[in-house]
Amino acid sequence: IRIKLFSLQRKGRPPGHTLTNDRGASGMTWDPSRLTESTTFVLGSRANKALGMGGTRGRLYIKHPHLFKYAADPQDKHWLAEQQHMRATGGKMAYLFLEEDIRELADSDDYRSSLELKLEELKPFLAPAWMAEKMRKYMEMLLHERD
Repeated sequence: IRIKLFSLQRKGRPPGHTLTNDRGASGMTWDPSRLTESTTFVLGSRANKALGMGGTRGRLYIKHPHLFKYAADPQDKHWLAEQQHMRATGGKMAYLFLEEDIRELADSDDYRSSLELKLEELKPFLAPAWMAEKMRKYMEMLLHERD
């Protein structure tokens, strides 16, 4: 039983990760209805650079586990490369964040006055409907997993 519980914990979130957020009562971060055809996304690597974390890969994910992130699958990565959002030979992992979440984070006290803030690095994009739908289902799965 322990092995099964451990593998469930590792499935979608780092240990200790909860679905709470720092948006106060709004709770919008984990609302699947936010993921539509008109939602704009940014690559995690670009969000890292925009927030001044530069080459420190993964820092955004560790520092802000409350943010929704989606790990692109091979089909998603193929589309991202075709659209020139990432290199076809990019790293093994590609995470997507909602642009709105990253911009709100950039406007927070932690980042607002940072000289390292480079929001022009975000390069937001619209995902195709099929990809937004996968992300929405993934978010719903994580929310139900918590119950």
